[in-house]
Amino acid sequence: MRDRSLDLGKGLAILFVYLGHSILYHPIQMGSVYPWCHSLAYFIISFNMPMFFIISGYLFSKTKKSTAELYRAKTRRILVPYLFTMLILVCVKLVLPPSMSYNSAAEGGIKALIINALCYGGDRWFVYTLYIIFLLLIPVRQFLKNKWLDAAVITVLVGAYFLDFLPAIFALDKVFHFMVFFIAGYAINECYPSIKAWTLRYWWLVYAVFVVVNIIFIETLSQIPFVFRFILPFTGTLAVMTMAFQLEKVIEKNKVAQYIEYCGKYSLQFYLFTFCYPLIRWGIVSVLHVTNPVVILTSVFVLQLIAITIIVEVTRRIKWLKIPCGY
Repeated sequence: MRDRSLDLGKGLAILFVYLGHSILYHPIQMGSVYPWCHSLAYFIISFNMPMFFIISGYLFSKTKKSTAELYRAKTRRILVPYLFTMLILVCVKLVLPPSMSYNSAAEGGIKALIINALCYGGDRWFVYTLYIIFLLLIPVRQFLKNKWLDAAVITVLVGAYFLDFLPAIFALDKVFHFMVFFIAGYAINECYPSIKAWTLRYWWLVYAVFVVVNIIFIETLSQIPFVFRFILPFTGTLAVMTMAFQLEKVIEKNKVAQYIEYCGKYSLQFYLFTFCYPLIRWGIVSVLHVTNPVVILTSVFVLQLIAITIIVEVTRRIKWLKIPCGY
C-alpha cells in the first residue's frame, strides 16, 4: 500500500523543481538579473534534490526483494527510462540551437551529447546518479541496518565531498555527495512514525526554522558549504514533509492536495519530461515579448505543469511506452 504522505512529499518536491526551472536558462537568466530570483533559486537548491534521495533511501529500506530482483527492477524502472529520455533529448538538441540548452555539451554535437549522457548523467543527472547509488548499495544493503555504520559512512562521504578529489565521470562526485542523503533516508526507517508524529505536533517550530535558515538567511548560509550542502537539505526536507503530513489529513476534500499527490505518484515521469520548459520560456520571452519577471515565472511554471500533465496522461495509457517511460 502506497504511503500518501510520501507521494505528497515527492509531489511538493517536484513542484519546487518546476519552480526552479521557471527561473533559469534561455533566453534570460533571471537569477543573474533579479536578486529575488537569485534568492529563490538558492532556496530551492538548498533542499529539493537531496529530498528525493532521502525519500528514495527510506523506500529502499522497505524492500524485501532479492539482490537479483532489485537489480532487474531498478534497471527496468530507472535505467531504461533514463536511456529512452536521453535518446529523445539528444535528437532534440541536434535540431534546436545550442543556446536553447543549458547543457554546454550541446555545442559539441552528437558525440559530445552521447558521451555526456552515458558517462556524466546529462540533463537527467538525478536519475543517472540514483541508479549508480543503487548499483553500489544493493549488494551491501544489509549492512545499512547498523546505524553506527551508517553514521561512519556518512562522515566519510562528507569528508570526501570537501576533499573534492572525486571525478565527474559516471557522476561519482554527485554519487558520493547524494549518497549521504540516501543513507540518511535508509537510516530513518524505524523512527519515521515518530518523526511524523513529532512534526505534526511541533509544526510551528519546523516551519520557523525553515523560514529562518532556508529563506531569510539563505544568501548568507549559502556561503557556508557544510551548512548549505548538508544541514539545509534536512531542515528543508523536514519542513516539506511536514506540509505533506498536514495535506494528508485533508486530501480527500482538497483538489490541490490530490494534484500534488498525483505529481508525487508520477514524480519520475515529471522529472524525465521536463524538456518542455525551454520552448515555453522561449515562446513567452522571445515571441510574446513578456518582460515582467513575475509573469514570466508564473506563466512558465503553470504552462509546464499543464504540458507535462497532458504528456503523463497520454503516455501512461500507451502500453508500449510503459517500460520506456518508467511506469
